[in-house]
Amino acid sequence: MKIPDADSAENDSASSQPVITPLSCAIPNRRAGGPSGSGDERLKILPGTRLRSICGSVDASEQYYCNYGVNEKYEKQFQAAGLRVSARGMGGETRAVELPDHRFFIATLFQPQLSSRPEAPHRLWMAFLRAAIRFRKSRAR
Repeated sequence: MKIPDADSAENDSASSQPVITPLSCAIPNRRAGGPSGSGDERLKILPGTRLRSICGSVDASEQYYCNYGVNEKYEKQFQAAGLRVSARGMGGETRAVELPDHRFFIATLFQPQLSSRPEAPHRLWMAFLRAAIRFRKSRAR
């Protein structure tokens, strides 16, 4: 994005360009060394995205450790650099992004491992594994 001073507020840096900032829904850190707990959030998964094709619906409820996320001030720059917003919180905040031309690049604020179980793995995990298998098979040829 050609932002020389870009950084994350999580690093407690003196950057004047924090592209990752604390979220308004941040959960207080009650446990030394890590997030205190997860929350649930309703998401709108945007049409025409890989995440939508994986999840198969417009609405989803996901779990997360909500502390830091995309600074909305930079959303247009993220999009100009090729990163597409693929899910938003109910207030319009960015909750997932993807690179449409990459074989599998989806970054989420929610954490699929929190709701994934051996007998019912999260759809995003299954899609990632299928993409990895396809990639490995294509490299073996």
